Amino acid sequence: MIQVAVVVVVAVAAALQALSGIGFALVAGPLLILALGQADGVRLAVALSLLLNATILAGTFRHARWGDAARLFVPAALLVWPAALITGRLRGGWVLAFAGVAVLAGVALIVSGRRAHWVDRPAGAVAAGGASGVLNVLAGVSGPPVALLVAHRGWEPRVATATLQAYSLPLNAVTLTVLGPPTGRPAHFAGAILALLAGAAVAWPFAHRIGPGTVRAIALAMATVGALSLLARAAT
Repeated sequence: MIQVAVVVVVAVAAALQALSGIGFALVAGPLLILALGQADGVRLAVALSLLLNATILAGTFRHARWGDAARLFVPAALLVWPAALITGRLRGGWVLAFAGVAVLAGVALIVSGRRAHWVDRPAGAVAAGGASGVLNVLAGVSGPPVALLVAHRGWEPRVATATLQAYSLPLNAVTLTVLGPPTGRPAHFAGAILALLAGAAVAWPFAHRIGPGTVRAIALAMATVGALSLLARAAT
């Protein structure tokens, strides 16, 4: 039953990312952590995100803002190892709780729509990248801080989608190098990969037909449910 739930959520999360540029780890991460534990759940979320980044970027790389992607990547990559070191020393319940809070904080940031002028300056990219790198290690969720930055800068959807993949792909590669590969059953990993590709393939033709508000609402609702589940698991 858990494997079926993982496959369904991975497919839906992949479709959401194909439509909006972010959302995969925000939706799939909490369930993967619940199903596999914090360590393997995060590793699998990051590994699947890496594959999805490469798949989407292959068709959108011409629209990527590579300079902006690099400015986000450097501070994020620098904080991956320290974040992994600290997380590795915490008890499992605390890590689950922090992961749940991290996802809820990301949802709140995106929903708030708040604007701050400093975010448009170089410090904005440093702060967004650093926070994204830490959240990627904690819960496999790197998207919310950079999504907030993109919203501030008003990039058109195809540019935002391509640039976020150009940033996330190397970040996920670095994170996976530090954390190590998933250690679960190969059959489970293969099933998740097939679900990932199927979800992205089904959604891709509709990328310019479904409003970003609808996609965002679905992703945020599912992420909130997943985060609350993590907090409930941590409490028990």
